Amino acid sequence: MKWLWSWFLVGLPASGLIFMDGPSPAANTQTAPTGDYAGSGWQHQLRYLTSHATIISPKHFVTATHLGSSQTRVTQASFFNGVEDRIFAVKGVPVRIGDTDLRVFEIWETFDDYALLYTGSDEAGKEMVVHGRGIDRGDEVSGKGWKWGLYSTQKSRWGRNQVDGISTSNGNEVLHFDFDNLLGQDEAMVTARDSGGGLFIEDDEIWKLAGVTYAVDATYSDADEPSNDNDFYGVFYDAGGFFIGGDNNGWTLIPTSGNSNDPDQSSFYRQTNGYSSRISASAATIQLIIDPAIAWTGLSFSERFTSWLEDFGLTTMNGEEDDPDGDGLSNLEEYLAESNPNDSSVNRRAFEVKILSETSHQFRFVESLDMTARGLTSTLESSTDLVNWDEVMGQTQVSNTRDDPGGVRTRVTTMAPAQSECVFYRIRITLN
Repeated sequence: MKWLWSWFLVGLPASGLIFMDGPSPAANTQTAPTGDYAGSGWQHQLRYLTSHATIISPKHFVTATHLGSSQTRVTQASFFNGVEDRIFAVKGVPVRIGDTDLRVFEIWETFDDYALLYTGSDEAGKEMVVHGRGIDRGDEVSGKGWKWGLYSTQKSRWGRNQVDGISTSNGNEVLHFDFDNLLGQDEAMVTARDSGGGLFIEDDEIWKLAGVTYAVDATYSDADEPSNDNDFYGVFYDAGGFFIGGDNNGWTLIPTSGNSNDPDQSSFYRQTNGYSSRISASAATIQLIIDPAIAWTGLSFSERFTSWLEDFGLTTMNGEEDDPDGDGLSNLEEYLAESNPNDSSVNRRAFEVKILSETSHQFRFVESLDMTARGLTSTLESSTDLVNWDEVMGQTQVSNTRDDPGGVRTRVTTMAPAQSECVFYRIRITLN
């Protein structure tokens, strides 16, 4: 029944989680799960476009392929991490996992924590926690469920459900779950902008990523002659008597009795069903991509520096002060500025000085977005005799600009020199 998916993959505008009992619970809106559900993936969620993504390594996140790959940055709101809003820059070209709806992205910076992948084959019947960009439900329909609510109520939320089974879409395995009030108030069903959000299952007391939201049954009609002119989008705990489908792929009448966990049976659609790309089917492939980043975090700062040089093929001339490409920049300077230590044509200087006037000096710093994880600090110093150096204090910041694709930020500051005689400046870079 491919028509189940067609509306979704062409980008039907909609939003997120709708709950079973009462208006969407306030406790699930921009608030982390607690109690038995603490640590169930909320802390690993990101904002990607208008949807979600899940952190899966110190350097990677995964989301739905159909959302596209144009985003150059993602954000983690303070309500996810409990501290502050954080911005992360996408590095390079993301990797699609085969022809699935999973795409893995790398970042320049380093995430504090990440979700483990669920690798078991026993998802069916297990309780799950799903995350998305939810909206409140709209008008009730015939005592059977609700239409989607106003998109203006969209917020990041989490909800619970149970995995009912495993099916296939376009040859790829997906987990499916329905809307049947099994879990009460927190029971939730996904809608379109929940795409990319993580579905978590508990495994040995650890909540692991088991799915990434892919699609949902959504297009219904209660007209005698269903068409795209009288359809509506909603979630239903009993859609019996409605039609489901669309003009392009046809309409199917949902029976008013019987239930099934088989998507090939029309009674399967008496409850609205959500679908998530099954992580366990792709876990081995994903793990190969993320393992180097996981291993990297076990290295010391100096080992990370050596690893960075080796990525450029440097196994000699790999000291902090060495300059293998002869461009006048040390390896450490190139490390700070995310330059290429083995190619003099790539010459990104970490520090430049411009004398605007006798009373105004300007400084330009180019720094890796990943300075903290690289153990790098830099200090502006001045001297009048090239022997005694002091830290420069009292700078005024003029600008602070991110170059997300390049993985660096450029800071520009100014200051009035303390003396009128000749003064020299340098930047002191320290690898902790």
